[in-house]
Amino acid sequence: MAKIAPFAGLRYTKTYASIFGRLVTPPYDIISPQEQKRFYQAHPHNIIRLEYGLTKTSDSEQNNRYIRARKTLAQWLQAGVLAVEPKASLYLMQTEYKDAQNRAKCFTGLLARVKLEAFGEGKIMPHEKTYEGPKADRFNLLKETGVSFSPVLSLYRDPAKRIQKLLHKQQKKTAAVQLKDWSGARHRLWVIHLPAVIQDLQDAFQGKKLLIADGHHRYLTAIKYQKEHGAQAGPDADWVMMCLAEIHDPGLSVLPVCRLCKGLSQKQWGFFKSHCENYFEVEKVHSSQILPAAQTAAAKKVRSALIGYIEQGGKQAYLLKVKDGCLDMLFPPGRTNHSRIYHRLDVVILNQIILQQLLGIQPGEEKGRVWYTKNPEEARLLVARGEAQAAFLPGLPNMDAIWDLAKQGETMPQKSTYFLPKLITGLVMNPVALTKWEGKG
Repeated sequence: MAKIAPFAGLRYTKTYASIFGRLVTPPYDIISPQEQKRFYQAHPHNIIRLEYGLTKTSDSEQNNRYIRARKTLAQWLQAGVLAVEPKASLYLMQTEYKDAQNRAKCFTGLLARVKLEAFGEGKIMPHEKTYEGPKADRFNLLKETGVSFSPVLSLYRDPAKRIQKLLHKQQKKTAAVQLKDWSGARHRLWVIHLPAVIQDLQDAFQGKKLLIADGHHRYLTAIKYQKEHGAQAGPDADWVMMCLAEIHDPGLSVLPVCRLCKGLSQKQWGFFKSHCENYFEVEKVHSSQILPAAQTAAAKKVRSALIGYIEQGGKQAYLLKVKDGCLDMLFPPGRTNHSRIYHRLDVVILNQIILQQLLGIQPGEEKGRVWYTKNPEEARLLVARGEAQAAFLPGLPNMDAIWDLAKQGETMPQKSTYFLPKLITGLVMNPVALTKWEGKG
């Protein structure tokens, strides 16, 4: 099963302990251009310069953001800004943050190296399809710097709470790092270097499967790097840095991703409205502002998919409940490429029935007509301002269904889930092939 190991992480030195919050960032793929510039201004040693450097109009094969990241990393190593941990360690992290409903959450994860394996072998399971572009970007950065700057978030099951008990003992000790980030979230990091404790944790993970929740591109990048550069990089390229969390950790939040539509003809909307009741029971909601709350309350009373719909203008909203027997008629068991679990996911119903069958937006035709947000209030405001014609809100994803789906080798559609907290970049980094060029400008 999945194999974990300690590693000598690359970290900011103690010199920066008092300003650590100015040095870290969110994951690169949720940073806007405006935020990117803001992190550049936060501090000259902010991790943004390595993880997600600015592009320039003069960029070339000889001078681009990946090469600049390599040179900057070498300079920081020489200056003592960053240093490699003296001992191979595991890292326990804790994040206190506010979720989408402004509720206080406390997330716990274990940073470790995990042995790479190809998807489909059964130990490490993806849960979403991925895009090609981001993988190329992350590969170029890893190839140039020899460092993986951000962890993959993966989930495991631990019903006996054996791992939780081991980690709880470590949390009683003094944290090596404490910081408050740009968003107000608080983070603590414990360095676990005692061999006996590391062995206990490795033993506890024996037999565990891992579900990748966030960071599929980073995982696939690590596999590509291993295949193409593993012989030169050495055995460290056989591993990837992960943050491991229990699937039902109380601090883990998983949000649905809303779909917004624009640029569709009146004929398309007319077809949707006249045929919607063929598939759904349509219930009018008093106001679009209370749609998320009404959807959550209604979901507790029904077992079928329940999708929120905000119509043009943004004032009126509806709940769309799939009619009994509708899914078996559309997707007869044994006659599709997917399982019954898959076809009962809210996001699949939204994509296949609403977007494809009722609105006529086929796979590959979404660009310019469908875009995404994990914030229902943002979706409502965009429709109210006329920037979108309508919004569709899938219900909260079920983690057990996601696990069962991945276990049988199926992945959810792209843009199905949004996990919180987003793991900060700059807390611990994974030196994969640092020694090849360390100290070289």
